[in-house]
Amino acid sequence: MMRTHLKRRLLKSGILVCLCLAAGALQSADRVWKDASSQNEIRAELVRRTGDNILLRREDGVVITVPLKSLSLQDQEFITGTRQANTSMMEEVEIILDLPKPMFIGRPVVNLPNMEEFDPSKRSKSFKALKGTVNVAKGRKVTSSDAAPIIGDLALVTDGDADGADGSFVELMPGKQWLQIDLEATHVIQKIAVWHFHKMPVAYLDVVIQVSDDPEFKTGVTTLWNSDHDNTSGLGKGKDPAYIETNYGRIIEGKAAKARYVRLWSNGNTANDMNHYIEIQVFAVPAQKTAK
Repeated sequence: MMRTHLKRRLLKSGILVCLCLAAGALQSADRVWKDASSQNEIRAELVRRTGDNILLRREDGVVITVPLKSLSLQDQEFITGTRQANTSMMEEVEIILDLPKPMFIGRPVVNLPNMEEFDPSKRSKSFKALKGTVNVAKGRKVTSSDAAPIIGDLALVTDGDADGADGSFVELMPGKQWLQIDLEATHVIQKIAVWHFHKMPVAYLDVVIQVSDDPEFKTGVTTLWNSDHDNTSGLGKGKDPAYIETNYGRIIEGKAAKARYVRLWSNGNTANDMNHYIEIQVFAVPAQKTAK
């Protein structure tokens, strides 16, 4: 009875955030973590420390954020006092994107039910990531649901160049289409930078970005972005906004997901029914290549 009351109190205060799991979900991981009361625990892998929080990957693959102070004293000492938890790989550095030149000026207006307000002050050209993080997608093989793109070669998508001039983008067939990158190894994804087409102010419809270790995307799929607010594409309703394309592209949170393949869906844009990609960059600390 006392233990039940303690759980309820901790859950209400937010201290026990995501530390309670059903036993059936457990498989294997690096360490058993306990909360400050030592009454509740979870088996999970330490991803990294970020300020006063740590990121833990549960055995179902989901990464959760846990306040350091909510952990047991032993776990806190593990984080703050051991070499394993304080290696240089836990340090963060600033990654600065090589932005292309802007292709239009002015304040564009695009009307969609889930359209975010256009705010130039919120655009970003850099982000924080683990030391050693690079664009692991550069030069990697790209495939798509359109085997013969209308314009361009799929290799343009991972050539490291986000310039929006003619001849630098790929155009796929109208309607729901996907594009996929094989990273050739399972990486812990930090961020993904996406440039669809920024020569004119458009927004792409039903954009869904997923990662998986399964090239068919039938199992182990993690959705990183979903702006399909009404489930038109049949991949689930999304809560992310549609946005106007600019030379800044869009930086997508990788959620520390482990994946070899990145798949991006779209369903035309506000100017026409075509699907375009200029550049996709996937940021991670390089991992060992796995067998194909």
